[in-house]
Amino acid sequence: MKINLDSPVIVFLTTVADFMILNILFILCCAPVITIGPAVSALYTITMREARHEGGYIFKPFFKAFKNNFKQAFLLSILYLIIGAVFVFGVKFWLEKPEFSTVNQVILVITGVFAVIFIFSLLYVFALIARFDNSIFKTVKNAVILAVFNLRETFLLTLIHVIVIVLMIFTKGIWIFMMVGGFSVCAYINSLLFIRVFRQYEKIEGGNHDD
Repeated sequence: MKINLDSPVIVFLTTVADFMILNILFILCCAPVITIGPAVSALYTITMREARHEGGYIFKPFFKAFKNNFKQAFLLSILYLIIGAVFVFGVKFWLEKPEFSTVNQVILVITGVFAVIFIFSLLYVFALIARFDNSIFKTVKNAVILAVFNLRETFLLTLIHVIVIVLMIFTKGIWIFMMVGGFSVCAYINSLLFIRVFRQYEKIEGGNHDD
């Protein structure tokens, strides 16, 4: 009996296996915690490739992306952690002011707006590292621009993350799915949105990664 490797069933099973392997690699690379940023960037490198129907191997490209993007992704992780802590402290400080004047309200609103933009840019920044060769400053700037000028995709990305986080908090069963293949599946869904956003900039951006 000859097995047709191009049959829909075999292709589907191969894809499922690839996503499971990718998920395991991602979890292992996240284990030290401080490497989460580089791991996310490497994950998006593979899932964006899959979303563009380019196919290919998993192991070598993943670790190559993890190594090549490690420094920038790690530094951006630290940068966003520091900025996030500043925003949390700022909001907490102005909320706890004894005299909550109009000026305090304005400052709190402004801080809140910048905090939201900061969160939105975080949705894009590691995918940008995976796709483009840019400086840290330009990557952050591009993440902010993309988040603000692609509100539909930004809203969908936010919704996906919120749903996953809520399910992980309140539904124990979702952890089994996430550990088996959930992270790679979610990254793939995000990548479908990323490639739609990035496509309009790739023709004018001179620093694409060769995935």
